[in-house]
Amino acid sequence: YMYNKLTAIAPHRISICGGGTDFPSFYKQHNGAVINFAITRYSKIKLRKLKNKFIVDASDVNEYYNGTKEELIKVKNTSMPLYTILEKGIPSKISIKSDVQPGSGLGSSGTLAVNLVNVFHHVSNKKKIDPLELSERAYKLEADIFKKAVGKQDHMPAAFGGFNYIEYKKNKIIVIPFKKKISNTLTENCLLFYLGMTRDADKILRRQEKRVQNNSSEMIDVLKTMNKLTRNMKKDLDHGNFKDVGNTLEIAWELKKKFTKGVSNRFIDKVHDIAIDSGAYGAKITGAGGGGHFLVIAEKSHHKNIIKNLHGVECKRVLFNVSVKGAVVNYEK
Repeated sequence: YMYNKLTAIAPHRISICGGGTDFPSFYKQHNGAVINFAITRYSKIKLRKLKNKFIVDASDVNEYYNGTKEELIKVKNTSMPLYTILEKGIPSKISIKSDVQPGSGLGSSGTLAVNLVNVFHHVSNKKKIDPLELSERAYKLEADIFKKAVGKQDHMPAAFGGFNYIEYKKNKIIVIPFKKKISNTLTENCLLFYLGMTRDADKILRRQEKRVQNNSSEMIDVLKTMNKLTRNMKKDLDHGNFKDVGNTLEIAWELKKKFTKGVSNRFIDKVHDIAIDSGAYGAKITGAGGGGHFLVIAEKSHHKNIIKNLHGVECKRVLFNVSVKGAVVNYEK
């Protein structure tokens, strides 16, 4: 049955540990693991069926297309929404809004991919897609069709929601949710800040990916160590041991800076040091690095001090919760 109006939402994510090991070029040989959680900041798509026009309105990213299939097929572009709407071939208008700026290190392109795949699946299909299948399709859209240097971890929180430990093996991916109590305690001990600068993750990730593909032994070793750290962090989280979670975050951050140039810079290093000097257990950039959002793990008693000192260098606190649900679509007749 076809519906005329759909609204789709999918959450963004904060990645805590393991980024880089979720690239198939690495995990197909050495396995991988990440810890991340979906947050209550969403990508929203409204879809309305039309007679014969195709309209994409994504004002957040200054994208607007309006025309017939024949007209729009000629557009030379790199727009995921336009590609998806034309590929599905059902005349409609999609309006896209996001609670998060692109380039802000919260997985916005992965979330958008999941939301697009999901909304267009549901235009002609009432049956929910399995979240793993949804993640996989969204990954293919970004990696295979748009040739983006992406791993697999950003699509999964958008599709699954919640706070998860995800293992990547040669032939399968396993998602293990953390207990609710751990999820709650973690967010109580976390602070998120916006650094006031966005960046192009693709450039940083492309350099990183090249090093893995060229079998740079240094890069492979760094990622193998990252695997160990992620496994340790899972244990610490399971035991509610947040001081150790913070310490592991510190080691992981030092390691991440070895991935490739551009992960950190003088300002980010300064913000990091202020957070630690103000009593944080650990702090790092969320996402590929180079800017965007910054995650701090600290006892509540230090939060006030950390917030005050980071405001002093123009870092704004961003409030969030774990988004329990992943991508969903609502129908209107």
